[in-house]
Amino acid sequence: MGLNNLNSVNRKKYKRAANALVRKLNKEIKNDWLWNGRFVMRQDCAFFYPHSDHSGGEYIVHLIFTDTKTGQEEYADFNNYEMDWRIWEWANKCITEYWKIWSEVPDPNEQARLEGRKPLYV
Repeated sequence: MGLNNLNSVNRKKYKRAANALVRKLNKEIKNDWLWNGRFVMRQDCAFFYPHSDHSGGEYIVHLIFTDTKTGQEEYADFNNYEMDWRIWEWANKCITEYWKIWSEVPDPNEQARLEGRKPLYV
């Protein structure tokens, strides 16, 4: 019973750590002056694989990162050993490389409207 309980404790620890990391990232994006909550990350599912010698296990989490403006989604799996730094790196890579948010050509009429100017052409 002790070994199974150890796996259960590890499972709960890793799940809490993953959820805390996702909440922190979502909060940072929500409070960011540039993105203003445009992106949302959520945990789809998680798996816990105990080691054969019962010394612990590997926790795999499946995350979905969504661009709420365009509806684009990216999926990725992370284990408990790389979760801390890879989730932030993956979110940044989604925004800059996969979805090419920075390469969007702004609509000149929309930009003029936002700045209070007359549109360039109708």
